[in-house]
Amino acid sequence: MMAVRFSSDVSCRLEVEGRNSAMKVEGSPWPQQDSGNVLYIDCSYRSLGSFPLCVLNLEHLEELHVEGNFLCSIPSSISRLRNLRSLYLHDNLLSDVCEELGQLSQLHSLDLSNNPLKCLEQMQNVVSRLRGLRELRLYKLGLTDILDFICKNLFRLEILSLSENALTSVPSEISNLLFLREIYLKNNLLQGFPAELGKLPCLEIIDVEQNQIASLSSEDCGPSWRKLFVACNKLPSLPQSLCEFGHLTVLEASSNALTQLPCLSALTSLAELGLSNNSLAEFPPRVCKLTSLQVLYMKNVCLKELHPSLVDLQALCVLDLSQNLLTEFPAEILSLVNLEELSLDDNQLDVIPEGVRSLSKLKTLGLSGNQFSAFPSAICELRQLEKLYLGQDQGKMFTSLPQTISQLTKLREFYMENNDLVGLPDSLGKMQKLQVLDLHNNKLQVLPKSIASLKGLKRIHLHANNLSTLPVEMSKLPNLLILTLAENPMTDPLPEVCEQGATAVICYLKERIRRVDKTLKIQAWWRGIMVRRKLGPHRDPGMPRGGKDSKDSKDKAPKGKDKKAPHKKTG
Repeated sequence: MMAVRFSSDVSCRLEVEGRNSAMKVEGSPWPQQDSGNVLYIDCSYRSLGSFPLCVLNLEHLEELHVEGNFLCSIPSSISRLRNLRSLYLHDNLLSDVCEELGQLSQLHSLDLSNNPLKCLEQMQNVVSRLRGLRELRLYKLGLTDILDFICKNLFRLEILSLSENALTSVPSEISNLLFLREIYLKNNLLQGFPAELGKLPCLEIIDVEQNQIASLSSEDCGPSWRKLFVACNKLPSLPQSLCEFGHLTVLEASSNALTQLPCLSALTSLAELGLSNNSLAEFPPRVCKLTSLQVLYMKNVCLKELHPSLVDLQALCVLDLSQNLLTEFPAEILSLVNLEELSLDDNQLDVIPEGVRSLSKLKTLGLSGNQFSAFPSAICELRQLEKLYLGQDQGKMFTSLPQTISQLTKLREFYMENNDLVGLPDSLGKMQKLQVLDLHNNKLQVLPKSIASLKGLKRIHLHANNLSTLPVEMSKLPNLLILTLAENPMTDPLPEVCEQGATAVICYLKERIRRVDKTLKIQAWWRGIMVRRKLGPHRDPGMPRGGKDSKDSKDKAPKGKDKKAPHKKTG
């Protein structure tokens, strides 16, 4: 399959994947010899003001992306694309949909989301003729109910997205969609869980997050469900029947009113469980029965300690225990040797045990907002760490970093904002993989020259410190894109240069190096002249003063006793 990607100018050279040559499009028509090969074109987010007419001659085109532009209309000639199967028109300025769109009988996927469609009835008439649709996305259109044509005409739908609208209910006719596998109703105004969804035989993924659902009964649940997202609602409990089917792999129930959980032991396939922002008060031991669990979110559930049987969750890769009441690093965590992400931010920890080195696969560690009296050097043994968070929005602030921080050679992102750091260790320059360094709101007075060794650095945040100058070595950071220096008493470069961002600062530092080099060359040249002429303080001390050779400048003997006067004859 040949794929073509447009640049912002439609009449420009096109990058053609899978070929060595590039085709040039001068508007329309498309070159006939190539038109049979192009199956996919991506014109998304190119600031296009009108539909790219040149693609309408590609009669074999199957997938077209024109989302994220400024398109106000769809040309009637789109009916030429008789083989089009996927059309993405979301995030544009479309006020209506042309009638000819309904002639695309092969269309399987259509996205009209986030457009200012004025006449939904007209859109309904057009789309209802696309009887072969498998995927329909209509999010962010201001819909107050599910349009009738969806349930009465599009019987082959497998994916239906109606998120970010104003839906208050789901009609019973949705049971006509016997092939529906995924439905997205996130961020609407649903008061109750749509019971009709439990009757759809093929439904696997249900997303009803960010609604106002206050109950979920046993009758609402379907046996084919695989992933259920009910976060950000008002659920006081979860039904036991939800756990009896045993097919769930993802259950996201964060930000509800849960105080306890049903028996979960039947969920032998559950891989992800979200319970954050509920009022559990203690770690539910029933969770420890889920030996297939890989991801567990328990942020802000008022935990003071963990259950000893947590060690049974050996498959766990991601564990979020941030914003709880833990005063000691839980010993149970040290047994979870497959952990890759661990968040303990905003607790009351004051020590990290040496045993943390057992978490040898850990890649992300969050320890912000705790009560460490000094930098927890034990984490420097986590050699696979890629992201480290130690910002102190609350808790005790760090005043220094150890030289051993350089042992984290794979670290890509390092966050140390809101501390009391006065300086940085020179060993920081050994962290060659570092891309993001956040040091804003500290007390840094100077940066080490070794920072120039961080060739991969892309973002460095230094605003709100005590910096007045920058080392010229920073001009050697080839990949630096973002440099923030506001709220520093900068004198070199001046604040007006710093405000222009990383590129301007680097240019300034390079110019400063050039000026210094030029000055040094002039000084060296001048010293050379002085030496050759035997002048000034740079002359050879063995040489006599003056510009003449010694044979032309013999010392004259002083008058007086050092030179004998001729003998005067007396007679």
